[in-house]
Amino acid sequence: MSVIVIKYGGSLLDEPGHRTTFLKDIAELFKKQDIMLVHGGGKEISRQMEQAGLKPQFVNGRRFTDEATMAVVKKALSRLNEEIVSELGKLGVPAFGRSGQEDHLMEAEVVEELGRVGIPKKVNASALEAVLSKRAMPVFYSVAEDSHHQALNVNADDFAQTLAIAAHADFLIFLTDTGGVLDGKGALITKITPEEILMLEESKVIKGGMLVKVKACMDALAKGVGRVDIVKGIGYLLDPIHVTPDGTLVTHGH
Repeated sequence: MSVIVIKYGGSLLDEPGHRTTFLKDIAELFKKQDIMLVHGGGKEISRQMEQAGLKPQFVNGRRFTDEATMAVVKKALSRLNEEIVSELGKLGVPAFGRSGQEDHLMEAEVVEELGRVGIPKKVNASALEAVLSKRAMPVFYSVAEDSHHQALNVNADDFAQTLAIAAHADFLIFLTDTGGVLDGKGALITKITPEEILMLEESKVIKGGMLVKVKACMDALAKGVGRVDIVKGIGYLLDPIHVTPDGTLVTHGH
């Protein structure tokens, strides 16, 4: 059976109405489709950092992570992970939580200037196979490890893209509150190619967190993932014949 990797995060996690609808949709989709769910939790991490007297800092859309921040990241994401697994369970979905550290699933390379931040380098094939063989939905939070098995904060878009490539996923979906990639006038771009993305990056139309996202999309396409969408909801997957995705399809060509 083919696998869909869905990355859920951003401020959508903070919208109770959206979260309820999304999890109901994913529960319905899981009846006919293998799904790996990846979530971030940047807003929750920032909230908990501020409560701990730590000031969030970002460099090119990525969070600077010292040791104190790393402890908050793990605590915030694991708690959020438990919540999502529990909510899916109430909807009848057998789900289990995971980070990239468990069973040494994902190794990342340290980005020195960002502290305990990593760029995913490789996925442990046997650990991934064990995850995929369960008749349940894995729900991942984006913490990986370095070569010494120490925790690294990994951007959830990068985490999802790396998993999708390793699992030979047919489909990678990024959920975002903007609903897709916007042009210079703030209008939604329904289809975009890697060449057009590079042009919009050069003209600074795409930047920050969205730049990280679209680069992950381009990399996934280049490495064999069948299709990548950036959307606000997944209702269209339940009725693809009658409902078109309200978002951006990243494609090799129009």
